[in-house]
Amino acid sequence: MNKTSKTDGTRDAGTDGAKKLRRSALFLRLALCAVLAGWAIARGWAQDAPKPEAAPAAPAAVGTPDAAKPGEPPAPPHESSGAGSQVISLIKASGTTGVVQIAVSVFGGAFVVACFLKLRRKNVAPPGLANRARQLWDAGDFAALEALKDQEPSTLARAISFIAKHRHHAVADISASVGDRVSCEIANFNQLAYPLGVIATLQPLFGLLGMILGMVNAFAMVALAGALGNPAQLAGGISEALATTALGIAFAIPFLAGYHYFRSRSNYYSVVLSEEVNNLLSDWLMTRKEEHAD
Repeated sequence: MNKTSKTDGTRDAGTDGAKKLRRSALFLRLALCAVLAGWAIARGWAQDAPKPEAAPAAPAAVGTPDAAKPGEPPAPPHESSGAGSQVISLIKASGTTGVVQIAVSVFGGAFVVACFLKLRRKNVAPPGLANRARQLWDAGDFAALEALKDQEPSTLARAISFIAKHRHHAVADISASVGDRVSCEIANFNQLAYPLGVIATLQPLFGLLGMILGMVNAFAMVALAGALGNPAQLAGGISEALATTALGIAFAIPFLAGYHYFRSRSNYYSVVLSEEVNNLLSDWLMTRKEEHAD
């Protein structure tokens, strides 16, 4: 009887975990398809867009303030100030690869929001829940203990409800079943930050890919011209190469920091949850076992 209950509890926990993993995998596949579709559309748009030819520079009018006097170097062009304009220029210079990097970052931002919403103390081990459960146990209100999983949905509440429901079974079986359930839910919490680590790894690779493509395009223009030709063409390819690299590093830093932050947060909540469950098992079941032994 006890072995059957343990097996059923482990099977239920494993089934719930498998369903969540399948939903996560489906969501990741759909997101990957969306990113690839966006990349293809952006690439086609970039290829079909007309490229304006460089207009010859107009001679400076004599007597105007910007006209350079004989013997003086030409005045430097006016640069737009502000970080916003620099970021926009960087994105424009990154080309199609930059569009992909931005799309991946927006996709990763959704996971950041999900981590903030799901990875919270009240969803794992709400403060004060263990003390209220002790009071209900001492009062013998086991029905209220079993209803905690619906009243205060959390991992600790589900563990308490399971202990109260199977309190008449062997201590070893209850402890093993609760441990399996808690381990499955902790694994799900740890998986929340996994996509952030993947995006933090992919962004520099996208930057490296954009750098290579930009350099290939730049030197291809030089090869077609037969000589250096217009230096602006070579500078455009190099600018795209450096822009994608800069975007890749700029996007990777916050995602990598977020990944380690949420993993640390998940590990902390896991320790708190394990301590709460172990203390409840010790106070309720181990004490009962010692009383029966006496």
